Amino acid sequence: MSNQNFFVNKFLYFLDKNTEDFFHDSLIYIFEHDQNGALGIIINKTIDIGEDKIFNSLNIESLKNKSQKNLLNGGPVDIDKLFIIHDSDDKESLCVKNGLNLTSSMNVVKNIASGKFKGKYKLAIGYCGWDSGQLDEEIANNSWFVIEHAPNFVFELNVEEIIPYLSKELGYDLRQILNSKDTTKH
Repeated sequence: MSNQNFFVNKFLYFLDKNTEDFFHDSLIYIFEHDQNGALGIIINKTIDIGEDKIFNSLNIESLKNKSQKNLLNGGPVDIDKLFIIHDSDDKESLCVKNGLNLTSSMNVVKNIASGKFKGKYKLAIGYCGWDSGQLDEEIANNSWFVIEHAPNFVFELNVEEIIPYLSKELGYDLRQILNSKDTTKH
């Protein structure tokens, strides 16, 4: 196991071009990856639920003049659970060195609603999870393209701008990369 690569603080772009696949055109930030499995959040897809609806459903009073963002569709696991991606120090968060932080703390949600949260954030419903060795196998099978890039742009861009931005930063269009299994079929 000492030769195993872990992909914490990296992005994964799904290479399969099947538009029916849940992960089609998804970019996932990896918060945790070790010998036990991996956890990430899709950062370039939203669902048609605004923050205000979440605050109301949790009986949390929010600022009326606060701009409302749609939630990220974080992934197909625990789709009834709220996650907060943020850049602030928080003792209840999974903090990635030189990366993003992740929590599901109700204190953080309440601080966001009341305007007391001073950091940048995005709310997500659900997450992406892999069992031990599963992500490594999928990457070895060219299902995912691994991208190393500073993650701060996640807070600066609208979701529809993320793939074009990364493509420009990398110097090639991510949407044009083909899974080698697809290109070698005869």
